[in-house]
Amino acid sequence: MTNESKTLFIPLYGKAMMSKKGFFTDKTAERIADSCEYDFADVDKSEKLAIYMAMRAMQYDELAEQFIQKYPDSIIIHLGCGLDSRCVRLSHTPKMWYDLDFPDVIELRKKYYTENVHYGMIESSVTDLQWLDSIDHKGEQVLVIAEGLSMYLTEDEVAALMDALGTKFGKVTLLMDAYSKAAAKLSKIKNPINAVDAQISFAMSDPTLLEQRCSNAKCVLNNDIILPKYIERLNGSWKTRFKFMGRFGASFYRIYGYRIRSST
Repeated sequence: MTNESKTLFIPLYGKAMMSKKGFFTDKTAERIADSCEYDFADVDKSEKLAIYMAMRAMQYDELAEQFIQKYPDSIIIHLGCGLDSRCVRLSHTPKMWYDLDFPDVIELRKKYYTENVHYGMIESSVTDLQWLDSIDHKGEQVLVIAEGLSMYLTEDEVAALMDALGTKFGKVTLLMDAYSKAAAKLSKIKNPINAVDAQISFAMSDPTLLEQRCSNAKCVLNNDIILPKYIERLNGSWKTRFKFMGRFGASFYRIYGYRIRSST
């Protein structure tokens, strides 16, 4: 398993922890974290990181739920899915859901998830764009989720992915998070991924960067990770700490949404 693939255990542990504490509901994460053979020795087990991972997942969940409610016959594609349970965690089900990750990750994932007529798994690197041929698309609305992924790609790879999505689907919505350039520099000093020697390649401080690289992309969402409604669910000192973190770190790491159309 690559160093980047090993980072999947960071959000898994965090979501399982916060599910057990009642902040975030993810019984599948609890079950997998308790039963998998990985010893989590390299995982940052701090509650602060776990809360942050849960907040990020909660926002992606809400955005995906809204998309499926608006487009019940949509296709959802989760890139770099790891062991995430979003495909079963949401209240609404799309026409088709695809989870994609490296072959060794999907091999592990198949121990816990089963494919069916509405759910499939794709063994591929995100950057090997031939995986798009695996998607059966007949004009449905498409949402692509890239949670915790962009930092492991290069700018050229992110731009190529966006162009390929537009070409394949004609129009598509991409949700992704990204470090700012300042955050990427700071991460060399302290970042949970350092424990598994994963490297950050992509960062951006202005979402128009990808509009310039992909002329048919338009940024339609630019959100903080730490939202007030999530802070209000915290207790005691955590509420105070995350209010400060929300103000201080808002520009460091954000969730973006892009609408992409074909160039043809």
